[in-house]
Amino acid sequence: MHAIFGLTGFAIVLAITIALEQANAAFTGLFYGPACLLLVAGPLFISLVSHKLDELSGTLRMVGRAIRFAPARSRESLYEELTRFAAEVRRGRPAEALAIADSSDNDLLRKLAPLVVRQYKADELERSAATAIAVAASSMKRSEDVLTSLARVAPAVGLVGTTLGLISLLKDLHNFEQLGPSMALALLCTMYGLLLANAVYQPLARLVHVHSSVRLEEARLLLRALLLLTEGKPLADVRALFDQPAGELPPQLAVG
Repeated sequence: MHAIFGLTGFAIVLAITIALEQANAAFTGLFYGPACLLLVAGPLFISLVSHKLDELSGTLRMVGRAIRFAPARSRESLYEELTRFAAEVRRGRPAEALAIADSSDNDLLRKLAPLVVRQYKADELERSAATAIAVAASSMKRSEDVLTSLARVAPAVGLVGTTLGLISLLKDLHNFEQLGPSMALALLCTMYGLLLANAVYQPLARLVHVHSSVRLEEARLLLRALLLLTEGKPLADVRALFDQPAGELPPQLAVG
């Protein structure tokens, strides 16, 4: 259904673009309404052919989180929450420990902390954590794929607009008033497509990729800390790992 909606939406956008261009839409130099409409809405509708609407909305949320994300602050906050959680567990206060986990911004801590309180064995905790990490990694990878797909589609849609503009230009060579809008559509669609791909979608995809990598490193650190907790060892043993810059974890804890 989403594929039909995407193709239909792109066809409508294409029709509106042609209609606006033929109506001699205002051209002010670097801004041209029909080209903007085609390059903003066109790639989004095309992406619906291969991605569902909830994936697009999830990508938007992921971009928002990635923009606000600060690796150093996030790691420090996670270590503080783990320290407080471990202290309550060792005091035999499970309700207080779970309250700390529930208030955390880290999804994996909220999911895995109850397993520690229920005294899961280390191997059971590790298997559950591996599943949770894989699910989180898959979700973040889908968001990155959506942005990468948009970066590939935008220049292609720009070429579609360029072709439309050239066809209109050749068709209306006798009408000098139509030459300006037709040439504007032909040239600006290519420029808009390249700008969107290289100045918007690709940088956002890279931002999400970096955010995902750091989050997965945090997940490995979190798992290691919880395993130490289940074994009755101090969390200070992993403090040095939390202090390392993102992307510099030891091979056994680095993201694969």
